[in-house]
Amino acid sequence: MNDHTTAKKIEALLFALGKPLTRTELIKMLAVDSEALARGITLLREAQQRGVVVIDDGTSLELRIDSEAADAVEQVRRDELSRDIGRAGLEVLAAIIYRGPLSRSDIDFIRGVNSAQTLRTLSVRGLIRRIPNPKDDRSFLYEPTTELLASLGATHVRDIPDYDSVREKLHSLEGAYKEEQSTS
Repeated sequence: MNDHTTAKKIEALLFALGKPLTRTELIKMLAVDSEALARGITLLREAQQRGVVVIDDGTSLELRIDSEAADAVEQVRRDELSRDIGRAGLEVLAAIIYRGPLSRSDIDFIRGVNSAQTLRTLSVRGLIRRIPNPKDDRSFLYEPTTELLASLGATHVRDIPDYDSVREKLHSLEGAYKEEQSTS
């Protein structure tokens, strides 16, 4: 593999994985030696005229927003976080709190509309988090975060008002719905 290809692959791995990678990890992932990795990193640094840069602390590398672009990204984040989450956000939060953890398809089914943007907004705000779905490796589940619980004045999801009674009513409704569907 040539040095330009190595540089592209370093950038792609850092972007795709979204976390810092050590030089040792990159050497293993790319099946290159330390000299080839160093040349690829050098080329990547020299080519950085974009909105993201590679931060290299000598051990690990990570993609970050370029300082000249940071103010634009920060403004968009501030604007997004300052907006009210609206009815859609409240619906998704209620579903996740009282019925969760839930997959996106379950949330879409409950609401009757696509919830992808709402889930993204709630995730960015730190109110929900994505966790692996133990029943399906191809999907994720969403659950409330400690940030959400703290903002609601709860120390546990069961501290949410009427948690047990609402959850019981939802299970009853689901059971009746499934029974109705099986007889149809």
